[in-house]
Amino acid sequence: MALIKYTATKIMAPKTKMKARKFTLQKPKWLENRYLLIACVFYVAMFFLGTIRALEHSLIWSFNDKLLHFLAYFFLMTLIFIGLQSRPIGEFFLPRALACLAIISVAGALDEIAQYFVGRDSSFDDWLADAAAAVVFLLLMALKEFLLWAWAQYQAQEDGESESHR
Repeated sequence: MALIKYTATKIMAPKTKMKARKFTLQKPKWLENRYLLIACVFYVAMFFLGTIRALEHSLIWSFNDKLLHFLAYFFLMTLIFIGLQSRPIGEFFLPRALACLAIISVAGALDEIAQYFVGRDSSFDDWLADAAAAVVFLLLMALKEFLLWAWAQYQAQEDGESESHR
């Protein structure tokens, strides 16, 4: 580590008039976010379990394949949506919703592509079930946000009417 700092200082110092920064390894911020960490572990487990051919026949016969995709990606969407509440996206609904939708869409596509290469049946319908889970989740969250906004408006109106009657 000291060798990296010394080399960086030697290379940067003569060419720039800026003070050379120290390079230190830092723990990634997403590792501190337990929801994103659980989402990553869940996706990796789901990804590897999805490559096992024996599980395909046993699970599909006992459950609907599209329902399994929907439930798994709905849970994954929940974890990612909660995990992205912190910076840089923050509390803004639309950017966080679009980021989550993009993440789930790409994750579902990667899952289906991987199934093709391990000899399992990859299906566009499975990817649609994954994306549908994300869309349904976002619709429920938008409905929740609208109801909270409507309730706040109602409370503000009630408070305004009660003050005017005094």
